[in-house]
Amino acid sequence: MSGGSIAYHLRENKAIERNLFVDLLARIGRVENISDYTYTGFGGPFLEDFKTLHSALRIAKMISIEADGNVCKRQEFNSPAQFIQLKNETSGDFLRAHEFSGRNIVWLDYTSPSDLYVQLSELRTLVGKLGCFDVAKITLNANPAALGGTPGLNLHTTRVKILADRLGDHCKQVLEEDDVLPSNYPSTLLHAIHGALGSLATRASGEYFQILSAFVYKDGGHQMLTVTGIVLNAKESAVVDDFFDKSRVKHWPFHNIDWTAPLEISVPSLSTKERITLDSALPAPEAVNWGDYLCDHLGYCPSETTNVQAIKDQLVNYAKFYRAYPLFSRVVL
Repeated sequence: MSGGSIAYHLRENKAIERNLFVDLLARIGRVENISDYTYTGFGGPFLEDFKTLHSALRIAKMISIEADGNVCKRQEFNSPAQFIQLKNETSGDFLRAHEFSGRNIVWLDYTSPSDLYVQLSELRTLVGKLGCFDVAKITLNANPAALGGTPGLNLHTTRVKILADRLGDHCKQVLEEDDVLPSNYPSTLLHAIHGALGSLATRASGEYFQILSAFVYKDGGHQMLTVTGIVLNAKESAVVDDFFDKSRVKHWPFHNIDWTAPLEISVPSLSTKERITLDSALPAPEAVNWGDYLCDHLGYCPSETTNVQAIKDQLVNYAKFYRAYPLFSRVVL
C-alpha cells in the first residue's frame, strides 16, 4: 500500500502519534522558535500533516516530496496554502540535491517494507546534512509478515535471512529468530536505525542524532515504527544541557532518549459517547488496574471480539494517550 492511498485522517493510532509529534515539537519550541522552522515531508494527496503543523505551530515554510505525478496533481488541487512547495521527485533525489538552511523538521514517512536499506541510507544522508537543533523523523513498516516466507517450521529462519539481506551493511547485530516476532520486530528495526546512523547517533564526535521518541502502532492492519530525534552538538555540553532543561523532554511521559524499546500506541475504537464517559474517569488512579477500572466505569467492556483482555489492554493504553486521542465528527457541507 502506498502513502498516497492511505486515509491517515481516519486512523486513531496514527492520529495519536501525529498529535504526540506536535506535542514534542512544541517542547522543542521552548528552546528554538518552532514557527521559524521549515517542514519537509511526504504530504500524500491531502497534505494532512502540513495542515496540522501549520495550524498547531504556525509553521509557514513547507516542502512536500511526492514521486507519484498523479498524487502530486491531487496535492496541487488540495493544497491548503500557497506557501507549500510541491516537489514531484523521489525522496532520494531530493535529499541528494537539497541544501538545508535555517532550522528544519524533516519527516521521512515510508510505507514500503522492501526498500528498507534505501530508507535507512536516506535517513543517514539526511541526518548528515542537518544542523544543530534540526529535527528528523522516520516511519518504517514494522510488520514482520511483510518480510514474506511461507508459514511452517522455517518461517522465522527465512524471515531472519530476508531481513539481513534487506539491511545489508546497516545490520550491526547477529539476528535471531526472536528478532522477527511481531512483538520484537519494532525493537529490531529501532536497533537497525541506530546501527545505520553509526557515529551520527553517538556523542563520540560533534553533532549527533539525539533520539527523543519511538512509537509502534498499527495503521490499517500494518504495524509501523516511528522514531523522532534532534541534532545536537556533543562538544557543546552546556547547549545540550540547556536543551533538555528548557524543553523538559525528560519529563514528557512519552520520551525515549536512550534507544529503549518503542512505546506501543494501541487504543480501541470508541463512540463519542463512550469516549466522553471514559474521559470523565481520567486520569485514572495509579493504584488501580486501568483496564478493569475503565470497564467498570463504562458498565461494560467495549469489545467487538471475545478477547476481552485484549480490549482491557487497549483501555490501559487509552488511559495513557487519551489527551491525544482524535475526535472525528461528521460534517455536512
